[in-house]
Amino acid sequence: MKKPATRPSRPTRVLAGAELEAYCAAASALILAGRLSRSYPDPERCAAFFRALAPSFRGAYEPETDVDLASGMPTLKKLVAVSADAGLAAGHLKDLAARPAGRPLSPAATAKAGYYARLARAPLGLLWGLEVRLRRIDSDRGCAAFEVVFDRYDPAETVFCRYTILLEQDDAMLDSGFLSRRGDYSRQTDAFRDKMELYTQDDSELAFLLLGQVQGLRLEEVTRARVGPFWSPCAPPPAECRAEGAEPGYVMHFPLDRASQALPADRNDDPFSTIYRDYLSDDSRPLVEEQAKLLGYRVHKDRKFAATAPAAAALRSRFAKHGMRNIIYEI
Repeated sequence: MKKPATRPSRPTRVLAGAELEAYCAAASALILAGRLSRSYPDPERCAAFFRALAPSFRGAYEPETDVDLASGMPTLKKLVAVSADAGLAAGHLKDLAARPAGRPLSPAATAKAGYYARLARAPLGLLWGLEVRLRRIDSDRGCAAFEVVFDRYDPAETVFCRYTILLEQDDAMLDSGFLSRRGDYSRQTDAFRDKMELYTQDDSELAFLLLGQVQGLRLEEVTRARVGPFWSPCAPPPAECRAEGAEPGYVMHFPLDRASQALPADRNDDPFSTIYRDYLSDDSRPLVEEQAKLLGYRVHKDRKFAATAPAAAALRSRFAKHGMRNIIYEI
C-alpha cells in the first residue's frame, strides 16, 4: 500500500539554560514593546507563552524548548504542551492541597508543583479562539453585519496570528448552517469553523477571495496580523540586516496585511513581503485582478518591528537606503 504524503519537517534547534532564558526574556520584552493594536494577537498572552518556556519559570521541569529555525519561534508542539499544562494546573494544585500532611514531595514533583503554580497565575489563554460579534442588523435589507476574530498559532508559519473579518450575511442564510442568529445573539456553526480553518491559511487577500465566493456573504474587510517571526542569535537575521561586525541581536516582526473595500489603492510597505497578485503568473494575474474589482477591495501591507539597540540600528540603516520608513521600537 502506498504511504500517504507527509509534509517535510522544518529544521529545529533545542535551547536550554542561559541561552533559552535570554531568548524568552528578549521575545517577551519585544512583544510588549510593540504597541500592538487590537488587530494583533493579544500581546500579554503571547509574551506569557514565552515567559512560560523560560528556565526561571519551569525550574527543573522540562527545562528545554524546541525552536523552529524558519520562523525563530517556539514549535507548535511545545506551545500546545504549555497550553495543555495550563489547563491542568488548577486541578493538579487542588490534588496537591488534598494530600495528607507529612507526606513530602519528591524533587521532581516539587519542581512540577512550582511550575503549575506559576502557570495558574499566568495570562496564557488558548492558542486557538474564534469569536463572532454582531455589529448591526439591517431589517430593510434583510441582513446582519458581523465581526469575526480568529486567533491561532499558525501551524504553517509557526507565528501567533489573528484574522479580523468584517462581513455581512443575508438573513436567508441563518438556517443554512453558516452563522446563526437569534435576535441580538449570534452563534457559530461547525460549517463556519471549518471554513475559517480552510480559508485562513495565507494572507488577507486570499482569504477575501475565498470567502467572497460564499453565497449570501459580502466581505468588507479581512485583516491578518502576526507576532513573529523572531530573529535571535539562535535564528539570526540575514547578514544585510545586522550591524557590521556585531553579533546577531533580537528582532520581533509584527507584519500586518489588510484587504478592504475602504482602501483607495494597493500599497506595499512591507520590506519582506509582496502583494499576493504579484506572485501570480501572467496568465493567472488578470483573472484575480478582475475578481478583486468585482469584490471591490484593495490591499495594504505593512510591518513594524521591536528590536534590541544594535539590531534596530542595522534595520534603520537598511531601510533608509531603500527609502522605507517602517516603525522600529527599540529596547
